[in-house]
This record gives sequence, structure tokens and C-alpha cells, in this order.
Amino acid sequence: MSGQAAAAAVPRHVGFIPDGNRRWARVHGVSVLDGHRRGAEVTVAALRWCARVGVERVTVWALSLDNVLRRPELAGMLTAITELAGAVAAEEGWRLRVIGDLDRLPDPRCAEALRALEAASPKDSVREVALAVAYGGREEIVAAARAVLADDPSAQLEADALTKEMERRHQGDCDLVIRTSGEQRLSGFLLWQSVPAELYFTDELWPDFTEDAFRRALASYAARDRRFGA
Repeated sequence: MSGQAAAAAVPRHVGFIPDGNRRWARVHGVSVLDGHRRGAEVTVAALRWCARVGVERVTVWALSLDNVLRRPELAGMLTAITELAGAVAAEEGWRLRVIGDLDRLPDPRCAEALRALEAASPKDSVREVALAVAYGGREEIVAAARAVLADDPSAQLEADALTKEMERRHQGDCDLVIRTSGEQRLSGFLLWQSVPAELYFTDELWPDFTEDAFRRALASYAARDRRFGA
């Protein structure tokens, strides 16, 4: 394979839906918090795997907005997410961004900590990781549309304008979405950006996800005839 072809076989932007922390905790007889912490360790490891193969952009869905609204036992999860953000921010070569409606989090200290970690993250890093916290794809599209109209109330909403706003807020189109735990749906993850993405589903729970499993996902991606949403 030529160097150009090999580069094309590596996705530029990978999105992870890391399902299975709670189920892993039940299987192993540990607390839900320990399950989330184990999942956080895998997330940090996944950034290193991505760096090794040349992935430049990563988005990790750490907490959905639906879970914020519906799940009362969020304290442990928010602790794990804050710890994860700190670990991600410490990874050399990665810039941390946080996307989602942090104002909806029940503990403002968590939102403040996430914003502080994002602000302190180096802006000149080659690679970028976005943690999606209190995130919903529909809500993201609505927020982008409102931003476009706020800039020009007389403007007609068009796809190009929304795409530019999405790129300003986030990282642009996603090439590969990987979801663990056997679920086979996006559930609102990167709805706008995932239109051209290839989807890869695996039965492994996120805390059991390995570099070998990641490379299988990359091999599947490389073998596909990409039609970019068609």
C-alpha cells in the first residue's frame, strides 16, 4: 500500500460511544464508580492508540443529556468524568475540548472544573480530543442554528452555514464511529457530523476494549468502500 493510500485508510476523526461501564461493574462485582474509572483508563489508552496510527481528532461521549435529565445517581459519574478530563488534559500532544450543555449539570463545580481544564489545555497541540458531556446531537444542532441566526437574524438557514458553525464549535465531520457493548445505534451522537461516517459496533464492554479491538475497527474501516453518506 502506498503512503497516500495508507494515510487514507486511517480515519482523521474517530468518535467513541463507550458503552458498558455499568454492566462491567455488575459483572465484576465492583461499584459503578469503579466501572466508570476503569472506563476512563481505557479512554486515555484509546488516545494513545489513536496517536500511534495517526488519528488527529477524537470525540468521546462521556455523558448524554438524557442521562443528566433521567438518572438521579449522577454524583459518582460526574466525579469519574472530572477525573477523566484531568487525565485527558495531561496527555501529551492532545488539546482538550469539552462540548455539551454544561449548564445542565446538577453540580456547577463539575462544569467549572471541566471549563478550567479546557482553558488550560495547550492550543497548539497537533491532536484534539473532545469530551461530550451533557451532550445531545439534536440540542447541538438547535444551538448551532440559533447561533447562525443570532449573527444575522435575516439569514436563511442553510446546510453550509450550519456546517461552518459546527466546525467552529467542534471538529467537523466524523470518519468512524465506534460503539461498544453490542448496541447498534447512534442515540443522537454527532448527528450532523456523522453523516459521512462509517459505523462500527462491537460486543465488548468499554472497560474490556483493547488496542487489538481498536485495530479490528480500523481494519474494517479500511476495507470499506466509503460513499460519504450516500
